[in-house]
Amino acid sequence: MIAAYNTKSLAFGVPGILLQVAGRIGIEVTQEPVLQAICSLSKIGGLILLLIGMIYYAKAKSRHPAWSLMAFLSLIGLIVLACLKDRTLKQETVTVQELY
Repeated sequence: MIAAYNTKSLAFGVPGILLQVAGRIGIEVTQEPVLQAICSLSKIGGLILLLIGMIYYAKAKSRHPAWSLMAFLSLIGLIVLACLKDRTLKQETVTVQELY
Protein backbone atom coordinates (compact mmCIF):
# COMPACT_ATOMS: atom_id res chain seq x y z
CA MET A 1 0.00 0.00 0.00
CA ILE A 2 2.80 2.40 0.87
CA ALA A 3 4.56 1.69 -2.44
CA ALA A 4 1.35 2.53 -4.31
CA TYR A 5 1.08 5.88 -2.51
CA ASN A 6 4.73 6.66 -3.24
CA THR A 7 4.18 5.90 -6.91
CA LYS A 8 1.07 8.08 -7.02
CA SER A 9 2.86 10.94 -5.26
CA LEU A 10 5.58 10.88 -7.90
CA ALA A 11 3.04 10.45 -10.71
CA PHE A 12 1.26 13.63 -9.64
CA GLY A 13 4.12 15.65 -8.15
CA VAL A 14 6.69 15.52 -10.96
CA PRO A 15 4.30 16.59 -13.75
CA GLY A 16 3.02 19.30 -11.42
CA ILE A 17 6.50 20.74 -11.02
CA LEU A 18 7.16 20.47 -14.75
CA LEU A 19 3.90 22.27 -15.59
CA GLN A 20 4.79 25.07 -13.20
CA VAL A 21 8.25 25.48 -14.73
CA ALA A 22 6.84 25.41 -18.27
CA GLY A 23 4.21 27.99 -17.35
CA ARG A 24 6.80 30.27 -15.79
CA ILE A 25 9.08 30.07 -18.82
CA GLY A 26 6.12 30.60 -21.16
CA ILE A 27 5.04 33.76 -19.34
CA GLU A 28 8.54 35.21 -19.56
CA VAL A 29 8.98 34.33 -23.25
CA THR A 30 5.66 35.27 -24.83
CA GLN A 31 4.04 38.68 -25.10
CA GLU A 32 0.61 37.60 -26.37
CA PRO A 33 -2.16 37.81 -23.75
CA VAL A 34 -3.82 34.57 -24.85
CA LEU A 35 -0.60 32.57 -24.51
CA GLN A 36 0.14 34.21 -21.16
CA ALA A 37 -3.31 33.16 -19.94
CA ILE A 38 -2.63 29.58 -21.06
CA CYS A 39 0.72 29.64 -19.26
CA SER A 40 -0.97 30.96 -16.11
CA LEU A 41 -3.48 28.12 -16.28
CA SER A 42 -0.57 25.73 -16.70
CA LYS A 43 1.00 27.07 -13.51
CA ILE A 44 -2.28 26.69 -11.60
CA GLY A 45 -2.77 23.14 -12.94
CA GLY A 46 0.79 22.29 -11.93
CA LEU A 47 0.13 23.61 -8.43
CA ILE A 48 -2.98 21.45 -8.12
CA LEU A 49 -1.09 18.37 -9.29
CA LEU A 50 1.70 19.11 -6.83
CA LEU A 51 -0.80 19.40 -3.96
CA ILE A 52 -2.34 16.05 -4.94
CA GLY A 53 1.15 14.53 -4.98
CA MET A 54 1.81 15.95 -1.50
CA ILE A 55 -1.40 14.37 -0.23
CA TYR A 56 -0.36 10.96 -1.51
CA TYR A 57 3.09 11.45 -0.01
CA ALA A 58 1.52 12.20 3.37
CA LYS A 59 -0.58 9.04 3.08
CA ALA A 60 2.53 7.03 2.23
CA LYS A 61 4.15 8.27 5.43
CA SER A 62 1.01 7.34 7.43
CA ARG A 63 0.10 10.94 8.08
CA HIS A 64 -3.21 12.69 7.71
CA PRO A 65 -3.58 14.44 4.31
CA ALA A 66 -3.96 17.78 6.11
CA TRP A 67 -0.21 17.68 6.78
CA SER A 68 0.41 18.25 3.09
CA LEU A 69 -1.71 21.40 3.23
CA MET A 70 0.22 22.62 6.25
CA ALA A 71 3.51 21.96 4.46
CA PHE A 72 2.29 23.88 1.42
CA LEU A 73 1.12 26.85 3.50
CA SER A 74 4.46 26.88 5.32
CA LEU A 75 6.26 27.08 1.99
CA ILE A 76 4.02 29.94 0.91
CA GLY A 77 4.78 31.73 4.17
CA LEU A 78 8.52 31.31 3.69
CA ILE A 79 8.30 32.68 0.16
CA VAL A 80 6.32 35.70 1.35
CA LEU A 81 8.84 36.37 4.12
CA ALA A 82 11.72 36.10 1.66
CA CYS A 83 10.05 38.62 -0.66
CA LEU A 84 9.37 41.04 2.19
CA LYS A 85 12.98 40.86 3.32
CA ASP A 86 14.25 41.66 -0.17
CA ARG A 87 11.98 44.68 -0.45
CA THR A 88 13.12 46.16 2.85
CA LEU A 89 16.78 45.75 1.93
CA LYS A 90 16.18 47.52 -1.38
CA GLN A 91 14.43 50.38 0.39
CA GLU A 92 17.29 50.74 2.89
CA THR A 93 19.91 50.92 0.15
CA VAL A 94 17.89 53.55 -1.70
CA THR A 95 17.61 55.73 1.40
CA VAL A 96 21.34 55.41 2.13
CA GLN A 97 22.20 56.42 -1.43
CA GLU A 98 19.86 59.38 -1.24
CA LEU A 99 21.66 60.65 1.86
CA TYR A 100 24.97 60.95 0.00
